Amino acid sequence: MSMKKLLLLLIFSSSVALAQNLRLVSNLPSKLNETSGLIAKTNNSFWTHNDSGDGPILYKIDSNGNQIDSVYLNGITAVDFEDITQDNLGNYYVGDFGNNNHNRTNLVVYKLPNLDTVTGNNITPEAIYFNYPDQLTFPDTNQDKDCEALFHHNGNLYILTKNWGTSGYSKLYQLPDSAGNYPALLLDSVMTPLVTGADIHSSGKLAILSMDRIVIFDNYTGSDFFNGRRSTFYFSLTQKEGVSFLNSQTLYITQENNQFFPGAKLYVLNFSPFLSAITIEKSTMITAMPNPASEQLIVSINDLENPPNEMSYRVMNTQGKIVMENSFGFQSEFTLFLSELNPGYYHLQITLGNQQVVKPFIKN
Repeated sequence: MSMKKLLLLLIFSSSVALAQNLRLVSNLPSKLNETSGLIAKTNNSFWTHNDSGDGPILYKIDSNGNQIDSVYLNGITAVDFEDITQDNLGNYYVGDFGNNNHNRTNLVVYKLPNLDTVTGNNITPEAIYFNYPDQLTFPDTNQDKDCEALFHHNGNLYILTKNWGTSGYSKLYQLPDSAGNYPALLLDSVMTPLVTGADIHSSGKLAILSMDRIVIFDNYTGSDFFNGRRSTFYFSLTQKEGVSFLNSQTLYITQENNQFFPGAKLYVLNFSPFLSAITIEKSTMITAMPNPASEQLIVSINDLENPPNEMSYRVMNTQGKIVMENSFGFQSEFTLFLSELNPGYYHLQITLGNQQVVKPFIKN
């Protein structure tokens, strides 16, 4: 991440410690100052790597941050390693697709056998090259062709862009998990701030990491990851980069070193106590448009079988502070006037009887 872009992020972001179970495990050695991807094998065994400025090297560390192994990838140059994932057969995949300038034409995911079974300290990977068919200009004028997130699910690889543009949406693409050269298949998009990592658990929970939050998706069907339950957990703003499930209720997270947030670190987050308290349901019956919005947000409620007599809403900023709220008799459509809100990310919480629906939106 460039320092200019980090400064812009700091201007428009707030930090909050709602996920009190985010706990520091250890400080990482200086050789991992740019730690970017993570696989948690056990609570004392992790594979990680730097993003740029290092060779094509994967490091195995323990929970104290001590290096216990490393593997060098033969025959390649590491341009910008951004994430690492594993399939259920034990194969590893490393995404060399960091693209801060949105102009790369050499995007690749490297496929490796199980690193814990490698004899010696080097291996020659297979290469899965890809391109974005929807990218028409180099650099991309929409600034959404940077990528730092990779996960494997049901025989396919999935990558999620880190959108530096104004739309607020990150794009989800699908790739085959075998060597070749492919167009990435655009599947979906999701509103979440700058995505820095992702991982999926065998239970179906998908974790998407940003610098100040984790978003967990579950209760979806197939690969329709974003059309299910969405649960968001906030924590202090630092340059968090790597994320990995240890089990269905525990995530490990790495932090990269920079001048604003000194020191590379390893954290653990147990999110089970918060799942019922900070749950965001994605509902197709409620729309909030336009998004992003400047002056007005029009909320529509469609096909509600048993409308309640009363309804209410709250608008919360990224600190969890309520900045707007109201209650009134049921209306299938109403308008929020946003002129007094500062630009940034917000959540609209709508209460309909015993049901709550939360819609994220951006105020321009």
